[in-house]
Amino acid sequence: MAVTKRTRYEVLKRDNHTCRYCGASAPNATLTVDHVTPVALGGSDAPDNLVAACRDCNAGKASTAPSDPLVEDVKQDAVRWAAAMKLAAERRAAVTSAMAEYGMAFERDLREYGWPKDNWQIVMPDGWADSVEKFYSAGLPIQELRRGLAIAMSRSKVGRYEKFRYMCGICWSVLSEMQEDAQRIASEDKA
Repeated sequence: MAVTKRTRYEVLKRDNHTCRYCGASAPNATLTVDHVTPVALGGSDAPDNLVAACRDCNAGKASTAPSDPLVEDVKQDAVRWAAAMKLAAERRAAVTSAMAEYGMAFERDLREYGWPKDNWQIVMPDGWADSVEKFYSAGLPIQELRRGLAIAMSRSKVGRYEKFRYMCGICWSVLSEMQEDAQRIASEDKA
């Protein structure tokens, strides 16, 4: 099976468009994707067996066995990269899961205020979920998001169309206070 265009793109990107054997880089060198363990010797088209290689190095290597020291170093780099990508994917999945739980907790709180029903106490603007994700990404604890919602909902002079915006103002103020606190902590740690 041939290496797909997508895999070729990802390998060249991963290797910073630089030949893993001699260091030549695009656009000064024509780059290809090389099998570290050649297909003729049982190598696969998996990304951890592929590296960026200039045309000359790829042609000169031919079906060199992976026991060659230079090829072995490249293969170990590819294995480390594959392991790092797997860990990065696992971490990303954990963040995505935590962010989803954060959003669901907020939606549960909204439902307590009658959202989304005919007698809404709050009308959510388009893109409100993006704002909630921004609060999560900025490090706002869910308790502070809930507190901001409770305060906004308790303000009778704030209309149901403005309550979310009011809540966001509270949350941004809390984040600002947290950042100031973090700066003080960082300054104390330097001293």
